[in-house]
Amino acid sequence: MSLTTLLTEDNLEYQRFSSQIDSSINQALTIVAKEVAEILQLKVSVQTVGINAVETIAIRAIEPEWIQVITAEPLTVRELEVLQLIVEGYRNSVIAAKLYMTEGTVKTHVRSVFRKLCVEDRTQAAIRALRAGLVH
Repeated sequence: MSLTTLLTEDNLEYQRFSSQIDSSINQALTIVAKEVAEILQLKVSVQTVGINAVETIAIRAIEPEWIQVITAEPLTVRELEVLQLIVEGYRNSVIAAKLYMTEGTVKTHVRSVFRKLCVEDRTQAAIRALRAGLVH
């Protein structure tokens, strides 16, 4: 098989893969656009009647496998407690003292929270937790 043939086959494979990704993105954007349009129509009709519209908007354009991951690994009560203290800006040593555990245990909980929320640092965890309503 020549190099030209290999490159052509790789290019065709890339094009197929790329079109699958584009299709998934287009599908997700279409779902989001439809939901936003429905919400805006609802908000206009509700405001016309004089009732306050719903303030929180949930968009369901998540791939099914991500929904399973989120559902399969919810945060434990202790992880939620640690997450709340992270959001409040406490260091591991203070969290350990407040929750009566060792600093090593806090680090374990923090790593678990990061893994479950798919984040890399405390700031990302706090933002994701607040947006998702996991903490207040």
